[in-house]
Amino acid sequence: MALWLGLGAMTVLLVVLLRTRWSNARPLRKCAILSLWVHVLLALAATTVRIVSGAPELGSDAPIRITVRTVVEKETPLEKISPDWEQPTEATLVAPQLEPPEPPKTKPAEPGPDAATLEQVVEVAVKPEPPQPAPPWEAPSLLASPEPAEEAPAAEPQEKTPVDSLAELSTEPQEAEPTEQPQPPGQTPPTDTTATTTATTTEAESLPPAEIVPALPSTYADRFAENREQLAEQRGGSPQTERAVRAALGWLASAQAKNGGWDASNFGAGQERVVLGHNRNRAGRNADTGITGLALLAFLGSGHTHRQGPYARVVAEGLEYLRQRQRADGSLQGDAQLYARMYCHSMATFAVCEAFAITGDTRLEPMARAAVGYTLSMQHPTDGGWRYRRGDTGDTSQLGWQLMTLKSAQLAGIEIPQTTWTRVERFLRRVRRGPTGGLAAYRPAGPPSQTMTAEALFCRQLLDAAGLDTTSQAATLEATDSILQQLPSTTRRNLYFWYYASLALHRAQYQSAEVAVAWQDWNQALTTTLLSTQQAGGSWSEATVWGGYGGRVYTTALSAMCLEVYYRYSPNEGPREIAGRKGWQAVHR
Repeated sequence: MALWLGLGAMTVLLVVLLRTRWSNARPLRKCAILSLWVHVLLALAATTVRIVSGAPELGSDAPIRITVRTVVEKETPLEKISPDWEQPTEATLVAPQLEPPEPPKTKPAEPGPDAATLEQVVEVAVKPEPPQPAPPWEAPSLLASPEPAEEAPAAEPQEKTPVDSLAELSTEPQEAEPTEQPQPPGQTPPTDTTATTTATTTEAESLPPAEIVPALPSTYADRFAENREQLAEQRGGSPQTERAVRAALGWLASAQAKNGGWDASNFGAGQERVVLGHNRNRAGRNADTGITGLALLAFLGSGHTHRQGPYARVVAEGLEYLRQRQRADGSLQGDAQLYARMYCHSMATFAVCEAFAITGDTRLEPMARAAVGYTLSMQHPTDGGWRYRRGDTGDTSQLGWQLMTLKSAQLAGIEIPQTTWTRVERFLRRVRRGPTGGLAAYRPAGPPSQTMTAEALFCRQLLDAAGLDTTSQAATLEATDSILQQLPSTTRRNLYFWYYASLALHRAQYQSAEVAVAWQDWNQALTTTLLSTQQAGGSWSEATVWGGYGGRVYTTALSAMCLEVYYRYSPNEGPREIAGRKGWQAVHR
């Protein structure tokens, strides 16, 4: 306002001068001065129009959902989309093809057309390719059986009760009996889609059949390996670490809320501890979607999906919780506050994309594609990073979660534009520090830190695997030396740092003998600390560096994922097995 008042006064002065003798002297100079002044006014008007009109994206954050329904025939839709807890009196988990459609109640005298309709419904359920992708909130519920029974009579579902959750979540189309027993962690019930009576247990621990997990990416293969415990021991784990993981998953399952998610605030989240001298306004208080994503990642990392295993029901309800809370723009941030929004979105999207990549369940595809689309839209076009809002220049902490999300989406068959990877590589170059570029900073103008160095090292490894970046051996050694300056201990527990450092060092150990020794030192300190601090119920205390924001579910999920590092991602070991060489011993405490 002061600027415009000054300009107005100058304009009035010029008008007054035009009525004096000055207007008759030097007309060319006068015209030049007046022309220049008009251009100044126009330029200022153009640059201040945004101030008076308002900046974009400052309106209400409430989602608007638009439902588009395509009516193909007059028959009843395949299945009503609603979680089972909204229909306590009905067997909502029964597959739709086994349910008699509603029309027979109004037209009991026409059995012929109803039978034909049921046959068409079964055909569509078996071959899901033709239907067009539906919005995430209109996709079939994840709590229903994804495949139909071929020979079951139509009256059979009326005898079922909601207690058959694990059986009906199983991928076996031939039976859905409540007598099915949960399989131990990492084991899969045998399945045969061509017959309805072949049920054996001799292959219980084998990889899920191709018809259940089509084209399982090799990255996830070790999670389902028959000799997974042996692989864990060869790579630094032990029976004790596996027992700790099982106890952690048991606690996470017991902490799940009735709505399928994990309530962060019920387990100590949202406590402001002014970490690194910054007040984040209790950022994790409403971070339920992000905490739910971390819990699901812990189950998926141990080979449990919504289609198999004793925790199938837990995973299915968690995914359904995320689906019900996805916004119209694809965001999975839920009700999180500013500092936690993009973290929540990336962690939840990470879990959805990983479940989709492992199982190939097409019901997850609309949700995954919408969430990835939102992630891509939030990347800064020139900076290449992510932060809290669209248009914010990025930080390394956000980059790690977003990059893992996009790599999981790519493994699920979702195409990621090449420009996205180019921007990520550009951002990583801007935060590099150190003589060889092995260190990393939180933001391009900041100093290096061990946590950001570990996270950036893992990000560069992901780009290296795709041929998009080149990390020199000297840079890897520089990063490793920095990480080892802060080995895990009970005095300062920083699970965020431990998680990324474990991923990076475990992946880099096959590059050289020096890094292999560094991994051994790190792994011994890590397992010793985690095994000694796990509590009796299977959880880990939230009294950690970032535990006040995420709570006990956060610390337990990250601790479990640290102990799953031996098989969570299949390593590129090369010709020699460094971790299994003579003299290597896992920690047995």
